[in-house]
Order: sequence, then C-alpha cells, then structure tokens
Amino acid sequence: MVDPISAEERSAFNRRVVYGSTLLVGLSAGLITLQIEATAAQTAGSVVLGLLVGYPLAKYVVPTGPAPADRQRERLDRENPFTDGGAGDSDGPDGGGDRGSTDAEGEDDSRRTRSRSDDYGRR
Repeated sequence: MVDPISAEERSAFNRRVVYGSTLLVGLSAGLITLQIEATAAQTAGSVVLGLLVGYPLAKYVVPTGPAPADRQRERLDRENPFTDGGAGDSDGPDGGGDRGSTDAEGEDDSRRTRSRSDDYGRR
C-alpha cells in the first residue's frame, strides 16, 4: 500500500514547482526578445526581469502549508464533540456520565443533534 505524502516531501515538491515556474517565466521572456532581434544585453535583462516577475507569481500560484485533506481533517476533529480523547468528565466506566439527562424544562438532551443543514453558510 502507498503511504501518504509527508509534509517534507510536499514542501520539497512545491519548492521545485516554484523554481521551475520561475525559470519558465524568465526563459520565456528571453525567448520573446530573441524574436524581435534584441541585443544580448537586452535579452539578458529581459531574462532577469522575467525571473524577478516569475518568482512572486509562482509563489502566489503554488499552494503552501498542509494538504487540503489534512486541514479538513483537523477542522472536523476540532468541531467533532466526540473526539475528546477520552479525557472527558465521566461518571461511569464508559465515559457517558450525563447521557440521556434532561434539562430544566424536562426535554431530553439526546434529541438535540445538529444536522448538516445547520452548518450551511457558517464558514
């Protein structure tokens, strides 16, 4: 089975993509100046200018940070009330101290569940 991509591998790949994109933009600027029969100094200047423009452009386009799946997993773990790590307040061995309790109006807490429609538009 294939292991997930580590954060180091992901950042190394993203760095290579940024450098490759920067090089592509810089060299394409040089090739454009060759079509208009510019001097060697003008061609070198356009390559340097293309590299200076290409690097921030590539940094903007290439994603950084954790993978989207990891970010979503962390967000869901934070929002999930059942992922307390087993260190919750418990009255019994199963950790369900107030399961099935009633509030002041006599309404059962177990019926108060959130549905996905409650999260619509809350991002």
